[in-house]
Amino acid sequence: MNYVDAYLQSRVMGADALELITMLYERTIVSLNIAKDSIIKGIDDPELVKKKATELNRATDIMYYLNDILDRQRGGEIAEKLSIIYTTIAGELVRANLFNDVETISKCIEILENLKAAWEDVKKQLKESTYEKEKLCATAF
Repeated sequence: MNYVDAYLQSRVMGADALELITMLYERTIVSLNIAKDSIIKGIDDPELVKKKATELNRATDIMYYLNDILDRQRGGEIAEKLSIIYTTIAGELVRANLFNDVETISKCIEILENLKAAWEDVKKQLKESTYEKEKLCATAF
């Protein structure tokens, strides 16, 4: 195991659920940027075509994974809307792979960046809420 793998493994092992979700978004965005760059550099090169397909497949797999782990009972309407987003993105990525569609990939990146930011806001709000509760408890004793 190299340094990068060790770092990633320790990051995953120490992450909470919200961090894991944002890490999956990060990885998907990285994959989509690699795929987009591969298309832009040239689809005449077999290595770039292979890289594009690999990265788009990885991103699609992550979308299906995120959809599979949604807690539809506790998540309710939000989980259902996320499911629609994840399955739509997955379908768009398959289409983008077939037609080398950089514009669609860019739109998917934008959506994922917005979702990632929203999850980061949720984490920040939870952290602030926990801090306020701890502060209140500390002043009570």
